[in-house]
Amino acid sequence: MVEMERQGKKDVQLVLIPCPFQGHINPMLQLGTILYSKGFSVTIAHTEFQFPDTSKHPDFMFLRIPNGSWDQPVSSSNFAAFLSCLNINCKAPLQESLTRKIEEKIGHEDVHLCIIYDGLMYFADEVAFELKLPSIILRTSSATNLLTYLAYPHKLKEGHFPLEEANALDLVPGLQPLRFKDLPVYKFHLNVDILIEVIGATLNLRSSKAIIWNTMDFMEQPSLAQLQLQYKVPVFAIGPMHKLAPTSSGSLLHEDASCITWLDMQANNSVIYISLGSIASMNEKELVEMAWGLANSKQPFLWVIRSDSSCNSDKPEILPEDYKEIVRQRGSINM
Repeated sequence: MVEMERQGKKDVQLVLIPCPFQGHINPMLQLGTILYSKGFSVTIAHTEFQFPDTSKHPDFMFLRIPNGSWDQPVSSSNFAAFLSCLNINCKAPLQESLTRKIEEKIGHEDVHLCIIYDGLMYFADEVAFELKLPSIILRTSSATNLLTYLAYPHKLKEGHFPLEEANALDLVPGLQPLRFKDLPVYKFHLNVDILIEVIGATLNLRSSKAIIWNTMDFMEQPSLAQLQLQYKVPVFAIGPMHKLAPTSSGSLLHEDASCITWLDMQANNSVIYISLGSIASMNEKELVEMAWGLANSKQPFLWVIRSDSSCNSDKPEILPEDYKEIVRQRGSINM
């Protein structure tokens, strides 16, 4: 009976479309691992930009999506523009590939396709609609994070943005205890028009039938309930996915394991972990403030600093002089 159930699910072929950045790729691959373990056939449709090493994921089929050219490094200042280009350039190639896939299935009435896409890759839902395929959104961040983006257009109309530095610590009406400087859009005011376009497209449910969230209901029940009222489709909070689907590495970079020996010397549940991910950056003043905040915490910490983490510093050494000596064995800093 179990084998028959698995065989039936193999007839539902899932096409998963991640956003091509580390914090988005990992949850999508983890979701793919979960679904594959339940008997589904999984294809990862990924942009040529940062295309993963397929040999690390032998259970999946892969589909390469041409994404056009982009002639500058992706950063927080041009991230919205880059996303807009991805969504414009990737639609036609994906639709052509899936059309061929559908034509191959003609005569196999029991085989069905379903698209699960990262909410930032909203072109996928347009393709699903035109090909009459069901689609589901994956939200890789918290529910509360999405509420901040929903609030941004309203706060912009109310005159809160561009944000004056003097108001950065003010509480955001309706989003307490968040302050304006806590919002993920705090640093994106230079590209307001493109940002509003991308936010609007990203938050539009379109024809999607459900939303999967990489979060937990008991941690975000009020936010999830608010979003359920907004979207009126089933919402599945099934995170954290890395706990449900330990998988082979999806890292886009060489993984530095040199910190493991240091971590093994620390007490359980004692280490603060800090990483800005692959896109976000700070100015030199913010980086120095973070450095001294960690030093003054008196807690052991593991801090991953990209070479371009400080967006306006040309110094080869971006940390304060003698900082590493001051924190000594209490801080592990990977650069």
